Amino acid sequence: MDASVVGLGIVLRSLAPALEQVTLQQYRILVLLVTRGPLRAGDLADELGLLPSGITRMVDRLVRDGWVTRRTSGREVLVTAGDDTVALVDRVLARRAVEFRAALRRMTPDERSAVRTAADALARTAIADPVLDAQILLATAPPER
Repeated sequence: MDASVVGLGIVLRSLAPALEQVTLQQYRILVLLVTRGPLRAGDLADELGLLPSGITRMVDRLVRDGWVTRRTSGREVLVTAGDDTVALVDRVLARRAVEFRAALRRMTPDERSAVRTAADALARTAIADPVLDAQILLATAPPER
């Protein structure tokens, strides 16, 4: 439990500057667009478990604030991350990596090995199905099984 609290603290500290510019829900959209590329608005809604009207309002705000662009082709709406969006997500991930690396550097080689073994075991056994929210916030792929 202590390790999860430490990890969550690192994640939250890395997110804090981004959350001064966008909401957590908007950040989730931005991470999806940066990590997966342009997506249809309907696919964004499905991925995030939102209604199409909810995603439309959020995308409207993100377009207004310059984070994304939207292109309509017939009934399909394609949403694309802008350069500032990529930079924002990159800053969050870079800050997170720095903190995790610093913690790992303070460990002995045996401790680092034990952490790696435990993390692999946890990823392999604790997740029956991918946890989308965690993957979005961490900007990671589903764990390999």
